[in-house]
Amino acid sequence: MKYALVKIDTQYPYGEKQDEFKKLAENSASSKDLLVAEVGISDYGEKENSELGVKYKVEKDDYPVYLLFTNGDLENPVRYTGEIKQETIQQWLKTKGVWVGMLGCLEEYDLLAQEFSSTSSQEERQKIMVKVKNMMGGLPQLENKLAEQYYKIMSKVLAQGDLFVHSEIARIGKLLDESKMSSAKKMDFQKRQNILSSFQIPSRAKEDL
Repeated sequence: MKYALVKIDTQYPYGEKQDEFKKLAENSASSKDLLVAEVGISDYGEKENSELGVKYKVEKDDYPVYLLFTNGDLENPVRYTGEIKQETIQQWLKTKGVWVGMLGCLEEYDLLAQEFSSTSSQEERQKIMVKVKNMMGGLPQLENKLAEQYYKIMSKVLAQGDLFVHSEIARIGKLLDESKMSSAKKMDFQKRQNILSSFQIPSRAKEDL
């Protein structure tokens, strides 16, 4: 596996945060590049795995801590610092170049979204949009509606600039946090936010630009 996401936690975790981890672990089956694992640290008896807590500077009060390891590098993991929610962690993984199936997202279109965001050439972006449009013709109705979201976002970015993606993610996040809406409407917003996150350039790619 190219990536390993390791959760460091108490030896016998439970509760909402553990439920979010279980959902994340289940979803990770959609990624051929990601392994999701859990390490429990005991603070009594033989204090099993306590040396890992010391090595990665993980304090008990910080549990659970998520560390992303790349290409077998055990010395320099990237630490996740956001909200312990399955969707939020998966969105963060996307920014690190790790694809995990998310609600509303299509892998081929996620790759095209990354390609679109990685170039500043209007001509190249329009070519990608043509490709997206052509691909949509052979999709089932449900997937076609999702593909249309990618196309619409690309159109908005061409018209308003790259900041559209960031501002729209923030706007939808605020709506999801503050608005009382039906579960169906909330799911639609979550799908759109997930698709928007596909347009965020992975941090490793930014370093190469």
